Amino acid sequence: MNSQGYARSQGQTEEDQRGSLGSAVGGSSNRNVSGPSGQRRLGGAGGGGISSIELSIQGMHCAGCASRLEGALRLVPHVQEAVVNFATATARVGFEGSGDTAAGSAQIISAVEKAGFHAVIRTSSDFEPEGAVDLLKQAELKLARFRWLVAVSGFLPLALLSMSAHAGLWAGLAHIPGAWLVEALVSGLVVLWAGAGILRAAFSSLLRLSPDMDTLVGGGAILAWGGSVLESLNGGGHHGSYFEAAAGIVTFALLGRWLEAMARSSAGAAIQSLAELQPGTAFVERDGVRVEVPIREVQKGMIVQVAPGERIAVDGEIVEGDTFVDESWVTGESIPVKRKAGDAVVGGTINGAGALRVRVMATGRDAFLQQVVAIVREAQSTKPPIQRLADVVSGQFSLGVLGVAVLTVTLWWWGGDGPLAMKNAFWHGLSVLVVACPCALGLATPVAVLVGSGTAAKRGILFRSGAALESLSKVKQSVFDKTGTLTVGRMEVVEWWERELFHRQVLGWVAAAEEKSAHPIARAVLYSAKKDGVRISKDVTSVEAVPGTGLKAVVEGRTLLIGNVNLMQVSGVALPEPSHLPHEEKIWVAVDGEFAAWFRVADRMREEAPEVVEALKELGIRSVLLTGDHAQVAASIAAAVGILEVRAGVRPDGKRDAVMELQKAGGPVLMVGDGINDAPALAQADVGVAMGGGTAVARQTADVTLMRDDLRSLVEAIDLSKRTLRVIRQNLVFAFGYNVLALPLAAGVTESLGWSPGPVVASAAMALSSVSVVLNALRLRVPREFRVH
Repeated sequence: MNSQGYARSQGQTEEDQRGSLGSAVGGSSNRNVSGPSGQRRLGGAGGGGISSIELSIQGMHCAGCASRLEGALRLVPHVQEAVVNFATATARVGFEGSGDTAAGSAQIISAVEKAGFHAVIRTSSDFEPEGAVDLLKQAELKLARFRWLVAVSGFLPLALLSMSAHAGLWAGLAHIPGAWLVEALVSGLVVLWAGAGILRAAFSSLLRLSPDMDTLVGGGAILAWGGSVLESLNGGGHHGSYFEAAAGIVTFALLGRWLEAMARSSAGAAIQSLAELQPGTAFVERDGVRVEVPIREVQKGMIVQVAPGERIAVDGEIVEGDTFVDESWVTGESIPVKRKAGDAVVGGTINGAGALRVRVMATGRDAFLQQVVAIVREAQSTKPPIQRLADVVSGQFSLGVLGVAVLTVTLWWWGGDGPLAMKNAFWHGLSVLVVACPCALGLATPVAVLVGSGTAAKRGILFRSGAALESLSKVKQSVFDKTGTLTVGRMEVVEWWERELFHRQVLGWVAAAEEKSAHPIARAVLYSAKKDGVRISKDVTSVEAVPGTGLKAVVEGRTLLIGNVNLMQVSGVALPEPSHLPHEEKIWVAVDGEFAAWFRVADRMREEAPEVVEALKELGIRSVLLTGDHAQVAASIAAAVGILEVRAGVRPDGKRDAVMELQKAGGPVLMVGDGINDAPALAQADVGVAMGGGTAVARQTADVTLMRDDLRSLVEAIDLSKRTLRVIRQNLVFAFGYNVLALPLAAGVTESLGWSPGPVVASAAMALSSVSVVLNALRLRVPREFRVH
C-alpha cells in the first residue's frame, strides 16, 4: 500500500472481516440449523423448507439392506430425500417440514420398522452426539461376539469328527446308533440359536419378496441342516449329512459380521475421538460458589471456571485470567497460544498453567466442536458419485445369486449320473448361496469415505460431503483469491527505517498516537509494535486527524506528524533523497518538525504460498490468481508466489463468471477464498475451499474448510482425497472381482480338476471378503506427512 492509502476509508475491521477462532466453521449455515430431537431445518426459517432427521439403524447386514431401506423410506409421504449408509449404519431423511415434524419422524421410524429394521433418532442430547446409539452398538458387538463363541464351540467338534471320519480315523462313527442325533443337536444349536438373528432376517426378507444377504446365508444354513436331518432319518447316516457344513456357514458368517462391526467401529473412531474432546461436566459460578454441573445444563451467559491443566468445556470469552491454551485440535498447531481477558476460547482445547473465568458464548449445536462433529457426520453419510454403480449392482445382487444357485442345482442334477447327482447339485448350490458377498460391494465406497473424511477432520480439514472428497481428487485448476488467501489478510509494517538519533523510540510513539484509531494503517503499526515488544507510551496529549494526508499528535511532549509525502511538504519537513522506493510509497514520520522515520505497510504474503503453488504444479494443477485488487498489486503477489495467470479488478459476480469460463476451457476448478465476495465463485467451482480464518459466508458456501488457516492443508487435502479415491477403486475392483471369481468356483467349474470349495470354505471366503475392504480402507488412518517442496 502506498502512503495515499492513509486517506482511504477504514471499512470493516479485521475482526469483522475474519471472525474469531471459534467461528471457523460458521454457526449459521443452513446445513446445520438444528431443531429438537435430532431434527434439522434445511432452507429458510419460514414455514416451508425441509426438515431432516438422522437415524441409527440396527439390523442391516449388507448393501442390499441399505438399498431396500432407502426404497422404503422414499415411499413415505412427504419424504424428499433418503440416504442410507451401510458403513455407518445410519440414515438421513429429509421431509417436508411445514406440518407436524414429530408426526413426520414417527412415520419415518414406522417405515423403518416395517422394512425389518430398528431405528433410533441420533443426537437426542446436544452434548452427547452418540448417546444411546453408542450403547446399542456396544451391546450389539457383545452379543455378536457371544453368538460367535457359541457357534465356533459347536462347529469345531463337528468339523474334527467329520474330518476324522472322512479320513478313516473313526470309521465306526457312521455305525454308532444315534450318533447323528448328537451332531444334529449340536449343529442345530449353532444354526437355530447362534444364527437366530440371521434366520429371522432371512424369513422377514422372504415375506417382503426382497432377498438379501441374510436370505442367502440363512437359507443355505437351514437347507444344509434340514437336509441333513432328513437324510439321517432316511438312513443316510453320517456320510449323508452336512451338519458340520450348516454349522460352518453360520460360524463364519457370524465371525465375519463381528470382525466387520469392529472394523467399522474403528473406521468411525474419528467422530468418537472428536466427541470425547467435550468434557461431560463444567464448573459454573452460582451465587459465588463453584458448582460442577452436567455440560448439557450449561447455558449461554454463565461464568465457567477452568482450572490449570483442565480441558475447556465451552466456547466463550475469557473475563478473567491469563494463560496459554493448547488449540491443536482446532488449528493443528502444537505450540500453545497466549490467551487473556477478552480473548475467545473454544471448547475441547486445553488450558495451560493459568486459572480462567470464561463467559459462555455458545452451547449445544452452536458450539464449534458440535458443528465440526455435525459436518464430519454429514460428510460420512453422503454418497460420492463413484458409489452409484455399486448401489445398482448390490441392490439386485441377492436376487441374481438365488437365480445362479437354482441354475447350478438344475445343471448338476440333470447332468449328473447316479445317486451322487442330487448330492453334488445340493453341495454346489449351497456353496453358491453362501459364497456371494454383496457386503463387500456395499462397503467398498462408504467405509473409505468414512475413514478418509474422519482422518481429514483430525488433520484440520473439513469435507462437507463424500462428493467433495471425490471431486477434489479430480481438479485440474486452482483459483486463488488474494487477500486472506495468498496473503495473511492483515496489514503489517513490512519496512521500517528510523534515524539513530531517536534511539528506536519512534515506533512506540507512533503506536501510541495510533492506538485509538481503527484505520488499517494504525492497526498495522500497533500490531508490529506489539509483536516486536516495543513500549507504547501512555502519555498522549492530543491526536488530530489531518484530512487526506495523515494525523498530528503530541506524545510525551513531542509533536508528531504521521502521514504521506504531501503532509511533510505542507509542514515544511525536509525529506532525505529517494531510496529504493519513491517518496509516494512511504508513510513518513516527523518529530518536532524534523524527519524521524519512514515505513511501509502491506498485506504480507503467506510464507507457505510459493511452496503450495509449486506443489500443485507437481500434481498437475495449474494456478490462477483471481482478485478484485489493482493489477499492479495482483501481479506483484502472483510473481512472488509463482502464479503465471492473473485476473485483477474482478467484481464478485465477475469472479463467478471467471470460474465458469475456466471450467469450460480447462476442466474441474478448485476455488480457494476467504471473503464474502468469494462466495459466488466458491459456489460455482467444482470444489470450493474456504480458509478457516475467513468469513462465515465463505465457510458456509465452501465444500471444504481448512481449519488451520494454512495453505499447506490444501495440498494435504488433495493428497488425502486422491488416496481415498484410490482405496475406493481398489475396494470396488476387489469386491467385483471376488464375486465374479467366487461364484463360478462355488458352482463347480473346477470340479474336473478335482477341487471345488465346499459350503464351509465358501462361507469363510464370504466373511473375509467384506472384512478385507474395511481393512484396506483403514490404511487411510495411517498419517502421511505430505511435504511441499
